[in-house]
Amino acid sequence: MTMHPRGAMIRDLALRLPGGRWLHPLHRAPWVGTADGDEQPGLMAGLAGEWPCIPFGMPGEPLPADWRPAESWEDPFPHGYAANHDWDLRPAAGGIEARIALPSTHPIAWLERRAAPVPGGVALGVTAMPRRDARLPIGLHPVFRLPRTVGAMRIDIAGAQTVFTHPADPQPDPSPLVPGGVFSGLRSVTDRAGRVCDLSRLPLAKPCEIRVLVRATGGRVRLADLSTRAVQHLQYDASVFPAVMLWISNGGRAGAPWNGGHYALGVEPVAAAFDLGAGASLGASPLAARGLRTAHDFRAGQLFRTAIRLTAARMR
Repeated sequence: MTMHPRGAMIRDLALRLPGGRWLHPLHRAPWVGTADGDEQPGLMAGLAGEWPCIPFGMPGEPLPADWRPAESWEDPFPHGYAANHDWDLRPAAGGIEARIALPSTHPIAWLERRAAPVPGGVALGVTAMPRRDARLPIGLHPVFRLPRTVGAMRIDIAGAQTVFTHPADPQPDPSPLVPGGVFSGLRSVTDRAGRVCDLSRLPLAKPCEIRVLVRATGGRVRLADLSTRAVQHLQYDASVFPAVMLWISNGGRAGAPWNGGHYALGVEPVAAAFDLGAGASLGASPLAARGLRTAHDFRAGQLFRTAIRLTAARMR
């Protein structure tokens, strides 16, 4: 396991399965470490693995009339200042620790994180110290490798309830889904032509980019990868994160540095209105109307702590 200073991203993670085979479950963008990658700003230069997002997302996408963003402080960086700047790293007993101080205008004074082995996998935690009371969208951002064989990845989100499709049209990136749709599950999502588009079986056959928000109460996501014959488990605190955002990057982004060859699956526990930033997460929206909490309340001087656990096993 390695942690990179930029965003304290977990760039490389190898998990040993029973029997001795090694699994590399996390994504690494194809431009990382190349000349094209070195020219990318912020978190894009080293896009890989997993990192904390406080706050989660950023504004900028046009929204329908039933979304009325609130006047709010916004972090100008995608997924927050900390995701786009270097942390101080240090070895710790059995793991890695990192810390970053945030600008004086930021409602969070500093962030710390720790990555450490646990039986069958790794625990990835984050601690935040608020400098003032604030209500912010938050999330953790693990991104998994997506196999190229259509339907080889099976997704099961424990306690999944409503599935919301992203309210913004992703053009020029192709998406088969109607923006702002509401469905009862990943298997019941329909496309623009009214056909079932089963998002529990990935990748899809045609290039596309999809973001959906899944309201869930179970605190667990299971990924069964037929291409590696391995099952990956993500555990998180559902009392902190009432939803999981799925970022399905299915070869749909044609522009540089994506170049139509980016395949990844973000499985992101969030208290956020998609990735639309603080204003959208604090304002009136179809998510708020359905009682979904889309932000976290921070209190000045009171530490916030949370963690996720990634484990893997052989498929039976």
